[in-house]
Amino acid sequence: MNENTLIEADLESRRNFLANFEWMMSVVERYDNPLQFGLVLIEYGEKHALGEACGAVRAIEQLTEVTESLKKAFRKTDIVGRYGSNFWIIVPKASENEKVQNKILDILQEAKHQGLNVVNREISIFSLPSDTVKIKKDYQTPETFLDYLIENKKQFATHVFTLNATN
Repeated sequence: MNENTLIEADLESRRNFLANFEWMMSVVERYDNPLQFGLVLIEYGEKHALGEACGAVRAIEQLTEVTESLKKAFRKTDIVGRYGSNFWIIVPKASENEKVQNKILDILQEAKHQGLNVVNREISIFSLPSDTVKIKKDYQTPETFLDYLIENKKQFATHVFTLNATN
């Protein structure tokens, strides 16, 4: 794939993720016995750290490649979206035998993605809805709910682990 095609696919993944996440939020709120799903957040450093570390254009190219790797590695029912240097993945309820974090670690440690190791990467895994995290209409958009999860990830995530920068 050429660079423009990758970027277009990356943007389409984001739109697809948001549409599906908004639908899932509605389903969860509407029914007494809601749909259970996992939500994974992969953060590449602080806000502009990646761009400062390896250059904005190179960072965007590499992040776009990570989107493609994540989409290929996960099931067709798992939905990947990228916002800046953050990735979100919707994972319909997986079996206990399926270790989402192992799959993510394998992808992030592939040789072709080593250029992004110049910043710390933090992976947070949420199980939604839960006793601590309710999906309500208080969150006007999927984006505001995702921002809320980022701000409170230490409190709400079931797993949080960090991959330290290697450069």
